Amino acid sequence: MSTTRVFERDAPAYTESATGHIAKYPSNAWLRWGLRLLAAMPFIALAIAYETASAGDWSATANGALAERVSHLPWGTPDVAAMGELYPPISNLLAVIIPGGAFGLGIAGSLVAGLLIQLVIQSMQRKHFPRGVRVIFILTLAITPIFAYIATTNFESIVGLTFFGIGMLDLVRFITYANTQAGFRAGLLFACSAFTDSTGLLAALVAASAGTFIIQSRPGARFANAIVVVFPTIALMGALALLGVVFGVGPLAMIRGNLQWNANLASDFLAYLGTPQGLVFLAPTIVVVITAIVMRFPGVALVGVLLTAMTVIAFIVGLTPPGMAGNSYILLLLLVVAIVPTATTLRHALLTCTTSIVLWGIGWVSSFQRDVIAAWIATVTGGGPL
Repeated sequence: MSTTRVFERDAPAYTESATGHIAKYPSNAWLRWGLRLLAAMPFIALAIAYETASAGDWSATANGALAERVSHLPWGTPDVAAMGELYPPISNLLAVIIPGGAFGLGIAGSLVAGLLIQLVIQSMQRKHFPRGVRVIFILTLAITPIFAYIATTNFESIVGLTFFGIGMLDLVRFITYANTQAGFRAGLLFACSAFTDSTGLLAALVAASAGTFIIQSRPGARFANAIVVVFPTIALMGALALLGVVFGVGPLAMIRGNLQWNANLASDFLAYLGTPQGLVFLAPTIVVVITAIVMRFPGVALVGVLLTAMTVIAFIVGLTPPGMAGNSYILLLLLVVAIVPTATTLRHALLTCTTSIVLWGIGWVSSFQRDVIAAWIATVTGGGPL
């Protein structure tokens, strides 16, 4: 085989930039950090409002549970099984060093939310989405009680979602534009998501599968690409499982739980799906599936279904921390933001905007269908706990 043919075979079908460099948005570093801080300010205000209205009682939130858990970590215990209490390690270790307890975690989570919003804006700018489409997408993500609730009361989830969201953006750059560096980053980011948010363990595996369905720059390498992306997560989890086996505490002891299927929870959830609230829960997935099929991306529809299913499975096997709500909705939004291609026709732009608006409406309705979010809204707005 000639050298020329080798290079022809390896030439990607799509390129992100003729120079190999893509601009950051805003281009000035000070403006970027200013945008991140500006985006975080509303959530910081909400965290302060909740701290004031609840008289410092965060016990009903995931941040309260996280702060309580890390305050009792068995640091001096030589027992290997005790290390399982540290899972997920990234969020637990951050919670140890962030001052202010649950309130401090709320402020930190708000800052992370601002970073996520800026990076999503930057991604859409790089894809050359029309300004109107960008605005609608960002409002759909940021201006819902679900996102505000997660940002201010669930540090574990907002950091895990941010790792997941950035990982999805890099996954697209890797698969569609053959950016190898972005591929390695995506793999590490998904692993970080799994080690930050316990529910992200399964979501990271689904995200890697998405690489086999989105637009391919090198179609012949789709499965190899998926392996590259999922390898860090599998390797780290395998290392923990092996450590547990070697010390005789079992392969799952290091992830805080036995991952046992809870038949009662599964039965209750199936019954819940038959209620109006259950239909609202499924509505975002249904919308994403319909839109993906209409836009001729059936693989993306499958990924959306798997992503929701993995969130439910994480709940049933006991990976979901107390006070968690709305993660599946935000995961789907981040999936859509990362995978949706640039609108090249008016029909495409209208469909994209319509889908975004419908998802935004579902997000608002869903917020008041979830007891923990409704209680948070009532507290923040001065209505007191429901």
